[in-house]
Parts: sequence; structure tokens; C-alpha cells
Amino acid sequence: MSKRCPSCGRTKAAAEFGRNKAREDGLSFYCLSCNRARNNAWYRAKRRFEGRETRDHSWVPEGFRWCPSCQQPVAHEDYTRNRRTASGFGSWCRTCKNAASSEAYFARAHGLTKAQIAELRAQQLNRCAICGDAEPQHLDHDHDSGKTRALLCQRCNHGLGLFRDEPGLLHAAALYVTGHRQQHASESLKAACAENPDGSAGASDRR
Repeated sequence: MSKRCPSCGRTKAAAEFGRNKAREDGLSFYCLSCNRARNNAWYRAKRRFEGRETRDHSWVPEGFRWCPSCQQPVAHEDYTRNRRTASGFGSWCRTCKNAASSEAYFARAHGLTKAQIAELRAQQLNRCAICGDAEPQHLDHDHDSGKTRALLCQRCNHGLGLFRDEPGLLHAAALYVTGHRQQHASESLKAACAENPDGSAGASDRR
């Protein structure tokens, strides 16, 4: 399905038009590009009428959108989407939106600010407090007291949860793995001795 935009005069695919359920074809009157340009022009005119500052983003390349959070042009595919806006885009790029969501989560769940999280990350040299993997993303806490402990990678954080945060179970699991490894090593040594009961090396070893 295609449609002609009365503003630019071009016939474009339906995907290049916004949605408008009030119209018979379910598409907006103008294409997305023209609709965006018209909205920008209206916004600037309104700001000038109110005596307020307007920023000129006309230099932003086609296929990019200015993000007011990181203050730089961001490609459309890296921008958040919002069907309720005329442009079809959200207010911020996806990276800034995710960072804000993460910051809000830490503040809500742990009562820590972005600066406090950054300080904790620096203290750990940006490494998981258990395995040492880089850039840990999970903030671990004591399930009984609720107190914050350290930043962990996803595997270590999930591992603690699966073992119910119980030191006894974790210690038992470590003994279990160590015991089986020692058993396998002992069996391998016995097999090697059985092949060479006199302890002599094979012909290939003597060479």
C-alpha cells in the first residue's frame, strides 16, 4: 500500500506515514518526514512568539535525531519509539533511556545514587566481586538484612540466588566439585600406572 503526501508531493509506502485511526486509510495526512518538519516549524514559531530560545537542529543528518540527554545526533534505529508522538520517536535515545532506567532502578531498589554506584564500581575496579569478570551489572544484597554487598556479573548473581544465598550449600557444592575432580584425577593416575606397571616411559617418550 502506498500514499501520496500532499506536502512533498511524493508517493510513499505506508510505512513512511504515521498512524491515525480517525482517517479512513488509518494513516496520517502527511508523511513522517513532512509531519516532522511541519511540527518543528510550528514549535519554533511558537517559541519565538513566546520570546523563548529555539535550538537549530537543521544540521542534523537525515536518518538521525537530536538527543537532548547526551546532546548529540543519534541514528533512528538507536532511538526509542513512541507511537503516541507525531514523530513516532521517544524523547531520548535508547542508550540514555536505558541508563536513566537503570539509575532509577538502583535508587528505587537499593536507595543508591548514580554517584554511589560509580564509586562502588571504581572500588571493585569494574570487576565482579566473585569471578572478576568485567563490567558487572547486578547489585547484590543480603536477602535477610537487605543491605547492599557488591556488584556481580549475571552468572554469579544468579548462582547465589539458585543456592538460596546459603553459605553451607555453597561450601557443600565446592566440596562436591573438588571431590569429584580429585577422584577423576586419581582414576586417571591409576589407569596410567596400569598401562606402565614398571614405571617405564613409552617409546615415543624416550625419543
